[in-house]
Amino acid sequence: MIEPASENRTPTQAAQEAVADLRTAAKAAGVPFPSLRLDPKPLGEDGALTHLIDTGRINIGTARKLTRILRAAR
Repeated sequence: MIEPASENRTPTQAAQEAVADLRTAAKAAGVPFPSLRLDPKPLGEDGALTHLIDTGRINIGTARKLTRILRAAR
């Protein structure tokens, strides 16, 4: 679910917070994303900015761990 930016946060700040939250949750689950970052070029659609989160490249072990977690979450 995408949360709207609060009155106190810009869309960029909300996206940065989402990256930090994902990094924390992934680390707690034992799934490291070493290249996790906010994409430097937000995409605009109909004048609205859309920030993308770049999860970067992961090794096979991390991919398998993430797959197990996602399957268990169903």
